Amino acid sequence: MSEFMKSVVKEVLKPTQKPKENPLFGSETKFLYTKSIINKTAESKQNQTIQGISRPNYQQKNLQKRLSGISVDSPNQTENHSPKAGFISQPNSQSPRNSVEGSLSKLQALSLVQGNNPINTHHQANITVNRNLFNEESQFIGQSREGVKAWVFSGLHPNLHPSFQRSLKSNSIGVIVAEKCSVGQLFLLNDILREFSSIKYCLTWDKNSKQDFVLELYEDQTKILTQAVKMLFQRLSQNSFKPIQVFKANSPGPWLTKQLGLKTHVDGAAVIEGIDYYSAILLLDRLLKKSPGTTFDYSIEKKYLLLYGNYEIISQVSEELKNQAERLM
Repeated sequence: MSEFMKSVVKEVLKPTQKPKENPLFGSETKFLYTKSIINKTAESKQNQTIQGISRPNYQQKNLQKRLSGISVDSPNQTENHSPKAGFISQPNSQSPRNSVEGSLSKLQALSLVQGNNPINTHHQANITVNRNLFNEESQFIGQSREGVKAWVFSGLHPNLHPSFQRSLKSNSIGVIVAEKCSVGQLFLLNDILREFSSIKYCLTWDKNSKQDFVLELYEDQTKILTQAVKMLFQRLSQNSFKPIQVFKANSPGPWLTKQLGLKTHVDGAAVIEGIDYYSAILLLDRLLKKSPGTTFDYSIEKKYLLLYGNYEIISQVSEELKNQAERLM
C-alpha cells in the first residue's frame, strides 16, 4: 500500500511535458497544433450564446486575425466600416479621388508638354503675309496721251513671276513703259531713286530711242511702291507733251553719270531736250559769242544738248538756251 501511494504522489509531482515537435515540419507543427486547439475552444464558446441576442466576440475575432496575419482594427473602427462606401480598399488600388487627380495630372502634363513645343511665329507670320498679299489686287495706274503707261502688281501669282525682266525677290512690282526713250526720263528716275532709296529697279533704255522705255521697280512695301510709281508716272506724263524741256541734277550720282556717258564725277549736269543736232550748234554759237567768259562743258547729241560743270553756271546757261530755243522753234 505504501508503494502504491508513493507512485501516485510521484506522478502528481512530475513536471508538465511540452508536446514534441515533428522533426519534418519543425515549428510549423506547433503552430498548427495550437491553432487547432484555439479553434475548438472558439467553437465551443460560440455555441454558448443566448437565443435572440447577437453578441460578437471581438476578442475571438482579433485573436483569429492575429494568428492568420491580418491587422486588427479597434471595435470603433470596425463598426465604422460600412458597405455603403461603394468600393473595396486594396493596397495597390487607387481611390476615386486619386484616380481623378491622376487623370488631371496627366492632362496637365500633356498640356504642359504641348505648351513647351516651340511655335514658329515667323513662319506663321510669313504665311499670313503671303495670304494677304495674294488677296491684294494688282492695279493699272493710268495712261498718258503720249503712250506712257503704269501698273502696280501686288502678290503676283507664282506662275507669272518669269514674265518680268529679272527674278523677283520682292512682294510688289511697279512697271512704267513709254513708246519712246528720252534723256529726261533718266533725270526723273534719278530723282525717284533718291527719294525712295529702298526701291530696286531694272531699266531698258536706248539713247537713240530704237526701242521702248521699260522700267521695273521692286519693293516689298506695296504702299511705298505705289506712291513712287504714281509720282514718276505723273512727272513723265506732264513732260511728255512739252516740246522743249530742261532737266537738271545737282551733283549727279555714279548711275546717272554713267548713263549720260560722262567719264568723271561732275558738280552739276543739265540737258535741253527737244532740240535737234544743228539747232543745238546754233544756240551754242550765239551764247559763246555773247558770253565768251562763261566756262562749262557740253556734248551735242542727236535729240538733246548736254551741259555739265559748275552747277550754278550750267543751271543759268540751260535756262537761257531753253528760252532761245523756244523763240527759235
